[in-house]
Amino acid sequence: MCYRHRMRWIAMKTTDAPIPIVLPRSQHNVSRSLIDPDAVKVMYRLVRNGFKAYLVGGSVRDLLLGRIPKDYDVATDARPGEIKRLFHNCRIIGRRFRIVHVFFRDNKIIEVSTFRKDPDEQVAPEQEGQEPTRRGDNTFGQPHEDAFRRDLTINGLFYDISTFSVIDYVGGIADLRAGIIRAVGDADERFREDPVRMIRAVRHAARTGFNIEPATYEAILRNAGLLKTCNVSRLQDELQKDLAAGGVQSVFQLHKKMGLIAAYFPALDTYLDRPARPDAIFQPSWVWTALSRLDAGMEDPGLTPFYSILSLLYPLLEEELLSRHSSLGEAQRDATDVHQTLKQLGLTFGARRKDQERTTTLWFAFVRMMVALREGRMPPRFRKRPYFHAVIQFYRFQQAVEGHPEEEISQRLATALQSDLASPRRRRAGRRRGRRTTGAPEF
Repeated sequence: MCYRHRMRWIAMKTTDAPIPIVLPRSQHNVSRSLIDPDAVKVMYRLVRNGFKAYLVGGSVRDLLLGRIPKDYDVATDARPGEIKRLFHNCRIIGRRFRIVHVFFRDNKIIEVSTFRKDPDEQVAPEQEGQEPTRRGDNTFGQPHEDAFRRDLTINGLFYDISTFSVIDYVGGIADLRAGIIRAVGDADERFREDPVRMIRAVRHAARTGFNIEPATYEAILRNAGLLKTCNVSRLQDELQKDLAAGGVQSVFQLHKKMGLIAAYFPALDTYLDRPARPDAIFQPSWVWTALSRLDAGMEDPGLTPFYSILSLLYPLLEEELLSRHSSLGEAQRDATDVHQTLKQLGLTFGARRKDQERTTTLWFAFVRMMVALREGRMPPRFRKRPYFHAVIQFYRFQQAVEGHPEEEISQRLATALQSDLASPRRRRAGRRRGRRTTGAPEF
């Protein structure tokens, strides 16, 4: 490290810096062997060049809880330009706050950021001419100042690779041991700064079984409506994490209880409060049972995230279509209406285009199957479609959620298949009568 840089950081040190709680290696369970080797390489290279390097955020929390982190973030006192000079396999990203992505094989990214602090009136020379909000986000600071900018105390812990110790400025260790979710500093201020933090707080409470501390809980209730003002893509990213990580029922029940769903998905919030509709395939209670079944691992794990989305969207789609059409069969004839309705409902979760098409195709096939089972026959053309196996799987799931035994479901499907196979004349007559609706998927 150059002499000028070292002197700059020494000058930044203040006498009022809080004294952290430091757990030596003998008092915690975080080991280098548990950390991604590439993250360890990044931290050691920074340390060897005279910089501080801490593992930060959710990775430290997960390691202390005995879990395997999904990603590893590093915080350092090196500036973005200095980090870039140390790593040729990296890129500086971000406009409001510059961070460095260090790239490794298999699309792995280790995110490295410079310690930040809350902005003050004094503007650094390199920040002159920038917008105020951007200047604030680019205000570099010390480790304790970075810790106090984080959302939750359990996410404000640092692991120092040079001493193998865990450093705590915000009381995260005590809250982790007590099973408490607590905002760092003033909860209202934290959630006003970034409303998405409320979703994170609920996610951690639901997944860990921790209790949300009263002041934080009340702040979420007061500020839930701010989610309406959130950047759509950031909200979608957080909800995708909820859908992909399991425990979806617990997460969304807390969202419902604390008024978050009413803010970011009012149609779903209203639907879940409605009484059961006798003529509908899906019911509000079905949604919670479906999510519970998926959380319990009773379905193919590879289908769990996709089925979680279907469990939330299909009941709403049916409700919307029945409000405009006399039956789902009639709604099938207006393919454009079905496509647009499902696309609009799916915007909340930010499904990829491929998943949107898959969701729409499966819906048409599912309604077609329900009609076929009601008639007691399964047309051969329908059975030959590439999505036939997928719709059979979803039908089994839908029926199992309703409480039907596996033997009964299998018998119903077998009867419909055998009935159609037994009557070649009936199949030929059915093909002659068949009509394809313009714009609808071909069944």
